[in-house]
Amino acid sequence: MKKLLSLMAVFVISLLAISMVSALSEDDLEVTSVKVNGDTVDFANGEVLAIEEGQEIEIKVGLKNLGAEEIKDVEVEAEISGYEYDDFEELEDSTHLFDVSVGTTKYVNLKLDLPKGLDEDEYWLRLRIMTKTGAVISKEVKLQVEPTRHGIEIADVALSPGNTQKAGRSILATVLLENFGDKTERDVKVTVAIPELGIQATEFVDVVSTETTDYNNNVDYEDVPEMFLPLPANAAAGEYSLVVSAKYDNLRETVTKIVKVNVLANEMFAPTSDKLVLAVGPESQNVAAGTTASYAIALTNAGSSSKAYVLDVVTGDWATASLSESLVVLEAGKNKVVKVDVTPVAGAVAGEHVASVAVMSGDDVLETIVLKANVVESKASAQKFSLRNGLEIALIVLVVLLVIIGLIIGFSRLRKDEDEEEQTYY
Repeated sequence: MKKLLSLMAVFVISLLAISMVSALSEDDLEVTSVKVNGDTVDFANGEVLAIEEGQEIEIKVGLKNLGAEEIKDVEVEAEISGYEYDDFEELEDSTHLFDVSVGTTKYVNLKLDLPKGLDEDEYWLRLRIMTKTGAVISKEVKLQVEPTRHGIEIADVALSPGNTQKAGRSILATVLLENFGDKTERDVKVTVAIPELGIQATEFVDVVSTETTDYNNNVDYEDVPEMFLPLPANAAAGEYSLVVSAKYDNLRETVTKIVKVNVLANEMFAPTSDKLVLAVGPESQNVAAGTTASYAIALTNAGSSSKAYVLDVVTGDWATASLSESLVVLEAGKNKVVKVDVTPVAGAVAGEHVASVAVMSGDDVLETIVLKANVVESKASAQKFSLRNGLEIALIVLVVLLVIIGLIIGFSRLRKDEDEEEQTYY
């Protein structure tokens, strides 16, 4: 019997505890005020607030603790229901959990974004004040959604051939505009630009609102003609922001949309500003003491800008050497032949010796050329090879000319292939 009485006592106490927990009401937590966009809502007179579609709604709720204990873990939710696309997350918001001390008032803020093209109708903004357990305090704010006078949105941006393109080629941008306002918009200025690359294109269009007896439908769409964006040939590879903007209402209002595009480096336009092509002939000669061996060095600037080259020749104590020119300035694609004269000194030891020629640009050594000289005993031996040396020098000059002609032909073909490729693409 005592056990039964104990169980009943526990049961009754549990019921009382549950009823105490579930007793949250405006007697304990009073909603002192609700403001929408700074205006206090008059609940007593059933006030209906006029709101424009596409407008941002800022809500401020005041809560006062009238009870004898602190109210913990309070949460406030705001929601608008009845929109066709119920996955639109901007139509609901909630606060973090907070506490309200006895005798104090706490204000919390929430925010909702009404979608464009929302039906022109009455909606209820529902406010719910809750704790972990217990009843829910509810407030409903009546909203009358009205069309905005001027409203343009960038509904979509299509890029051709896509969001990735090579430098030196082009992107075609097509923009779809949405007019959800009440007014016809004339001369809407639409611009697509990649500011980092300094390129942009602009079109002017008219966007006309749909005239219909259905007051819930006031949205019209307009295609903007394709806009042509040529990417610079020297654009660095990477991701860029393509900014689409539309100015309307006599160019007083602007709406913007950003699309990411990837630019790939184009190997056809790779910079070669420091590229130097060298040709030497002959690299080895027979020479007698007291006579001179001549070597030819052909320099070609295969880069894209003018360059200055400094040449310096070094021999040991076995010979003296000189250059026809020690400073050579070449424009892009140009070439020049520098002669190096090497004269073995009297008493130079017979056999192979070397002289080195350094080619520098500024403080950087671009190339070091090794010239070989086989010192022979008599002048007769040197004369024997003089004809051969002259023929070899002539041969190297001819080879250099052939190389230059080959480069010219190669670049011409490259440009021709590029032009054909661009024509085929467009």
